Amino acid sequence: MQIGIVGCGYVADFYMTTLVNHPELRLAGVYDRDPERRAIFCRHYNARAFDSLEALLAEPEIGLILNLTNPHSHYVVTKAALEAGKHVYSEKPLAMEYAQAEALVELAEAKGLSLSGAPASILGEAGATVREAVASGEVGSVRLVYAELEDGPVFREPVHEWRSVTGAPWPAEDEYRVGCTLEHAGYYLTWMSLMFGPVERMTAFASRLYPDKGTGQPPDSVANDFSTACLEFRSGVVARITCGLVAPQDRSLHIIGDRGVLTVTDSWASQGPVYLRSPSGEAPGRLGRLLHRIQRYLPGRIFLGRKLPTPRFGGKLPSYPSQMDFARGPAAQAAAIRAGVPAPLPARFVLHITEIALAMQNAGGGAVIQLRSRF
Repeated sequence: MQIGIVGCGYVADFYMTTLVNHPELRLAGVYDRDPERRAIFCRHYNARAFDSLEALLAEPEIGLILNLTNPHSHYVVTKAALEAGKHVYSEKPLAMEYAQAEALVELAEAKGLSLSGAPASILGEAGATVREAVASGEVGSVRLVYAELEDGPVFREPVHEWRSVTGAPWPAEDEYRVGCTLEHAGYYLTWMSLMFGPVERMTAFASRLYPDKGTGQPPDSVANDFSTACLEFRSGVVARITCGLVAPQDRSLHIIGDRGVLTVTDSWASQGPVYLRSPSGEAPGRLGRLLHRIQRYLPGRIFLGRKLPTPRFGGKLPSYPSQMDFARGPAAQAAAIRAGVPAPLPARFVLHITEIALAMQNAGGGAVIQLRSRF
């Protein structure tokens, strides 16, 4: 499958770093609206540059477009690619408005094209381990899930010094304008929905705790930096998910069942550890019970339990903190296209995740929401 990349910014380097893990994908060309950024990117990766989006989309050899643009451009770029007859893999969110995201899905279906999107971390080794453990009944019937996506107060870090491997700056202003919920909630929303099905109803709350992020942006142009939601899955599972840029960093997931608790320490680590504990949260055996009692008197949390074996992976990953195989999503989609089957994260699924994230981000002082999308 020959692919074209639209957007040569910060995240594009994560995809290029991991593209070597998937020789079944070949980069046919890239486009970025910034000629200088496009030139730097193409020199670094020895890639073919296109002078316009239209020229890239007119290239007959390209079958799949990776939309890695600013989220506010996702709808326009994906729509243009679909209208040009290209399959599309989009970074999150699918669009900044639900109606636009739904229109993209309907357009893809009308044209018989594959539309999928990030995040694909659930396809990694840790995600596969968790899915297998839940499916095999390691924790019994799942009742409750706690998902944390706290990235810490990054606005207090020297973010304007952060650079990708090709020198692209971390887009601080865009990140704060889009909001941490739309940037991060999709990770565990994807994990939970693949395991427990669609969300039927949710209750959400969001707030802007730090309007001034040190970028000089007007407060009303900065998105909420805290959100939380309680999700009621059609399968009966209940979950609480929290996103933010204020609380200390915590990207853990706890799946609580009748027979045990599964804990993932970091959704951004494809090969991160997965632990299995008893329903009370302690590790197996006398030593586990002793450590559980001691932990009550220690600051912070220590994840104890039996570490589950995870599949081995010998490929290349970006450095901390995003230790994910970003190209695995497009590779899985391309394999599905060749096989004539739906992508692992098909369009209606991605639409559902987008609707939940948008509802969380825009909940304000609180809202009970009946979800419209299904998969």
